[in-house]
Amino acid sequence: MRYRKKYIKFVITHLKKKNEKKKRMLNLQKTQQLMEIDDEIEQNKKIIDDFTDTILQIHEFIMGNRECSFSIQTIDKAQSKTPVELVLRIYDDGSRSVDRTKVFIYDMALLFNQYTRDRHPLFLVHDNIFDVDQDTLVRCLNYIYSQEEQYQDFQYILTLNRDKIENEEQRKLIQMDIDEHQVAVFTKEKKFLGRNYQEK
Repeated sequence: MRYRKKYIKFVITHLKKKNEKKKRMLNLQKTQQLMEIDDEIEQNKKIIDDFTDTILQIHEFIMGNRECSFSIQTIDKAQSKTPVELVLRIYDDGSRSVDRTKVFIYDMALLFNQYTRDRHPLFLVHDNIFDVDQDTLVRCLNYIYSQEEQYQDFQYILTLNRDKIENEEQRKLIQMDIDEHQVAVFTKEKKFLGRNYQEK
């Protein structure tokens, strides 16, 4: 019985040492891979700076200032699930509506930046993203229209309640012709795919 206890203790000690060694090896591999990613980030600085400039331009068009930032950085923390973090901050972000504008700006930057659009499918769908103030909504729609005049090779699909823009249409604040761009109309009577949908 005493020998058995000693043997079990020996096995546990051996397994602990083995696991610690394996953990050190994995940490070393992780550090090396993070250094490689850091090198890649540095090598692609020109592209990242250009992409950041695209974000700044879109932000200025929509928010009226260039008070935003974009960065790509590695994370060397044990509790982190992802080794790389993309951080986009825009003016007054944090609220639900402004964070939706942040998504719009980021997605548009990917679609229209000279480097990222090379690998972009040039097809983008936003469903109910414009839960924002009216001024921001108008500027977002006007931004899309300005890009439509410059590029003819992309397709952008969005869902939008018509009553959200009727006043702005009447006052000619929206530059694009909504009726001309409208592809499908759904109402309570004419439902999408003829089905009832409910948000959860």
